[in-house]
Amino acid sequence: MAKSKQDNNSSKRIVNRSRQTKNKAQSWAEVFAGHQQPPLPVRLPRVIEAAISQTPDLLKGTVAQAVPVAFSIYAQGLSFVYIDNRTRELRMNCLLVAHEGGGKECITLPIKHILADIKASDKRNRRRLKEYNEAYNRARQDRDKPERPNDLEIHWLFPDITRPRLNQAMEDCRGGFLFLKMNEFEDWDKVEGAKGKANSFSVLKTADDEGNDFGQDRVGAQSVNADGCLRLNWVADTTEPKLKKYFRYIHGEGPLSRITMGGIPEVEIGSPIPVYGDYDRQYDESIRPFIEHLKQATGIIVCQEAQRMARKLKAEIDEFTTLTQDRILDSLSHRALVAAFRKACLIYAANGMVWEKEIEAYCRWSMQTDLFLKYFLFAEDIRKATDVLLDSHPGPRSILTAVECDAEGIFTFEALKQTYEKQGRDVDERRLRNVLAQWKRRKYIVTVTDDSYKKCR
Repeated sequence: MAKSKQDNNSSKRIVNRSRQTKNKAQSWAEVFAGHQQPPLPVRLPRVIEAAISQTPDLLKGTVAQAVPVAFSIYAQGLSFVYIDNRTRELRMNCLLVAHEGGGKECITLPIKHILADIKASDKRNRRRLKEYNEAYNRARQDRDKPERPNDLEIHWLFPDITRPRLNQAMEDCRGGFLFLKMNEFEDWDKVEGAKGKANSFSVLKTADDEGNDFGQDRVGAQSVNADGCLRLNWVADTTEPKLKKYFRYIHGEGPLSRITMGGIPEVEIGSPIPVYGDYDRQYDESIRPFIEHLKQATGIIVCQEAQRMARKLKAEIDEFTTLTQDRILDSLSHRALVAAFRKACLIYAANGMVWEKEIEAYCRWSMQTDLFLKYFLFAEDIRKATDVLLDSHPGPRSILTAVECDAEGIFTFEALKQTYEKQGRDVDERRLRNVLAQWKRRKYIVTVTDDSYKKCR
């Protein structure tokens, strides 16, 4: 026992560097300035803290990004009003990406305990479904065949699933969320029923869309005919090389923007094995109140704190993308902001509709982690697919900083055009005037003459 404690303490000494010493948010410029993922805030919402309590420090960020998906399966008939005045259900997913294999099993036990109620109910209904199928197949005449029970709700699906079975599960759950955990993200081919260039990721994209229409029409009497709204939340993991290869046929950022990514840290050579805590009755009791609150939550909710947080995060990322003029990051940020809002609303509901100040720091970290990974893994591929210039710089840069100016910070319109040309961007004078207008509005510059401007920052 003493040795285990020693190993655990050694592990903590190594990984404490990955957690902030205080809840000071990193700016977007700081996030993209280096090659390290943002550190997990020290102070977290209670439901996240409880869920990761038995996880080694090295892997807490990985689990913290993934566990909201498991909690979301309990939400039924619950939605929140977003800042665009549309309602958003708690549609979630998480793709964990490792540099190489290892560490991916850290989410298995937390998810299994969070969804223990779902798992137990599914087991009973799978047994009933098996008994029905056997009775149906034994009956020789149609009049002797039993009717299929209409309450066979099975939420936790297996990756080796056919499209008709997915449609049937959607029908059986009557508006509830389905859950899918894949040990390898490549298993998504089975869900789509296609692979390689033929895989358009239609199910993946549909699952993220509010009020989607999903189903199928078949002729046979025993064929599955389904028509409804698909609610499929999922968790998967993969490695960077596999993920790059898997998405090699994607044109643009369509499926990527709908995925929330999390990182699996690389363990230093010779490091002690991370030691897990006990997923016991005490752990189950610590997460139980949050699950019960989610079971009871229903209706269309206006959470003003979550809306205020979303507007604040949007203002922060908008300020950064205005300076960098990076359209790829700007495009990816739209759905990432929605994902952060959904997580905030999930935690709010899990608290019994009570807001915590730690929610904002956690959701900012989650959004920054997601966009950091997407950008550094796929920005170059998206540029190629959309015929945008490849930028060899590791992250977005401020065009305003790159513009040549004199000692007093004054630059000309011609200097801005030359900066665009050097970076291989399209030089459209009307568009450049609009950029200058944005900078003036945000007080980055002031007008000196009709053709010259002065930097304020």
